[in-house]
Amino acid sequence: MIETVLLWLVAAFVIVAVLAVAGFFVTRWLFVRSAERVSATIDRRVGGLATGAFTRLGAYARATGIDLAEADRRFGDYIDNFAHLMDSAVRVPILGRVGLDAVISLFPVVGDLVAGALSLTLVARALRYGPPAALVSKMLANVLTDMLIGAIPIVGVLGDIWFKANERNAALMRDYLSERPNG
Repeated sequence: MIETVLLWLVAAFVIVAVLAVAGFFVTRWLFVRSAERVSATIDRRVGGLATGAFTRLGAYARATGIDLAEADRRFGDYIDNFAHLMDSAVRVPILGRVGLDAVISLFPVVGDLVAGALSLTLVARALRYGPPAALVSKMLANVLTDMLIGAIPIVGVLGDIWFKANERNAALMRDYLSERPNG
């Protein structure tokens, strides 16, 4: 009798554990897809308006004193290191890679504002390379989406872990640098 009860309890535990793990991954997938849609919507509706003036400022220079290929390499290293530090510096079991963005966001409101401001420094640095308004718009939309998601209590920290706006922005800028003429 006791063996049967224990067997049922173990079976129930295994089923609940499997469902919990599956639920975690399904929730993560749904969350990231939703965040990507929010980012695209922000980009379409607001981004173009916000970036027109910024890209004119960024068009003034590439790097001074060094050739363009070296400037691209240095900037590429910078954005990769920055994105890694902010979004995936440490591997946490179950959650995955976590960065400074998620840690800072543990402090309600102020943490999200500080993390957003830090994320904007990547966008500001990118402006030196005169990216098109559409690219800056996408980058700003990623930062804004990360800030909005991060503002949700408790769940927002998971959003910072899963959405990784800085890595998305670094990838966008890397693509731009590699596809740009003269680059």
